[in-house]
Amino acid sequence: MTKANNILTGGRFLNKETPPHIITLIVLAGVQALNMNIFLPSLPSMASHFQVTYGVMQLSISGYFAATALLPIIIGPISDRIGRRPVMLSAMIVFVIASICCEFSKSFGWFLFFRIIEATIATGVVLGRAIIRDQVTMDKAASMIGYITMAMTIMPMLGPAIGGFVEEYSEWQFSFRIMSVLGFLTIILVWLDQGETIGEKQTSIVQQFYSYTGLIKSKMFWLYSLTAGFSVSCYYSFLTGGPIVAYELFRMSPSQQGYLFGIVGFGYLFGNFLTGKYTVQVGPNKMMLMGCIITVLAPILQIISVHASLSNPLTLFGPMILIGLGNGMTLPNASSGMVSINPKLAGSASGLGMAIMIGVGATISGYTGFVLKSGDSPYPLILMLFGATFMSVITSYLIFKSLKDGKLNQLC
Repeated sequence: MTKANNILTGGRFLNKETPPHIITLIVLAGVQALNMNIFLPSLPSMASHFQVTYGVMQLSISGYFAATALLPIIIGPISDRIGRRPVMLSAMIVFVIASICCEFSKSFGWFLFFRIIEATIATGVVLGRAIIRDQVTMDKAASMIGYITMAMTIMPMLGPAIGGFVEEYSEWQFSFRIMSVLGFLTIILVWLDQGETIGEKQTSIVQQFYSYTGLIKSKMFWLYSLTAGFSVSCYYSFLTGGPIVAYELFRMSPSQQGYLFGIVGFGYLFGNFLTGKYTVQVGPNKMMLMGCIITVLAPILQIISVHASLSNPLTLFGPMILIGLGNGMTLPNASSGMVSINPKLAGSASGLGMAIMIGVGATISGYTGFVLKSGDSPYPLILMLFGATFMSVITSYLIFKSLKDGKLNQLC
C-alpha cells in the first residue's frame, strides 16, 4: 500500500513509522476549529468578568487570528528542516499549557497573552496540508483536504452550541478546560500515530526562509493565498459581528446563537463533500471559482431580506449556509494550490500561505468589529461580507483565466 493510500485509508493506524491516519489529521484540524469558536457565546460575560468593554474583549478573537497568521511563517520552514512530527508535538504541548493558563487567568491582560499563545494549535492545520502534499499531486491533495475538512466540520457546528451550553449552565472557564483536555489527548494520538512524511529534509532553516523570496514573487501563490483569505474572512467577520448583531437586534440567548452558527457548518460540510467527490473530474481551479461565486449570493440574499423588512434571525443566519458551501469548495482547492507552487517547499508554502490567508481574514474581521459599533443594524456586517466575497471571485477568476486546471508553473 502506498503512503498516499495510508493517509486515505489508515492502513496502519497507531503506527508512528507510517504516515498519519486520516483520523489523526481530522482530530488535529477539528481541535483547532473548536478552539476558535467554542467561547464565542461567552464573550459578553467574559467582558463583564474582566471588567472590559465588548470591543476590548473582541481582541481575544482578532489577536488570536493575528497570531495564527504569523505563526505559520515560522512553523513551515522549521518543519521542512527538522520534520513534521517533532514540530507538531511541540506545538501541541504549548497549546495545552496555554489553555490551562487561560482558564486560570486573573486579568484580561494575562488572558489575552495566553489566548494568543493558544494559536500554536494552528500547527495542526498548517502541517496537515503539508503532510498531504508530501504524498500526492495537487488535484488529489485538494480532494483529500476536502474529505478531511468535511469530516471535521462537525467541530465548528458544535463549538458555539457547546459554548452556549457552558455559558448558561456553568462558567466560561470550563470551555478552556475542555480544550486543554482535548489537547492532551491529541498529543497522545500524534505521538502514537504520526510518522514522518518528509522524504528529503531541507539543508538549513535559513535557506528555508530564503525560499519565501521565491514564493512572494509568485503571482499564482499570491492569488491562491488571497482567494483563501477573502473567502475565510467572510466566516471570520461573521464570527466577530454575528454575536453582537444577534443579541442587539434579535435578543438571542448564547445557546440560540450557538445553534444557528451551525448553519454555516452544514454548508461547509456539503461543500467539502463536493470538493472531495468532484475536484479530480472538474478541476481544482474551476471548483474554486464556482465556490467563490456561490458565496456572493449570501450577502445579496441578506440585503434583500432586510430591505424587504423580513427581519428575523433566519434572515441573518440562513443565507450563511451559502458562505459555508462556497468556502467548502474554495478553501481546500486554494490550499492545495498554495502548496503546489513548489512541492519541495510544501511546509514553507503552507505556512506563508496560511499566514496571508488568516492575515487577510483577521484584518477584515477586525475592521468589521470597528464599523459594526453597537450592532443595532445588520448592514455594516452584510456589506463587509459582500466586499470579501466579491474580491474572492475576482482573485479566483484571475487564477482560472491564467491557468488550465491541473497545470502550475513553478514559482510563476
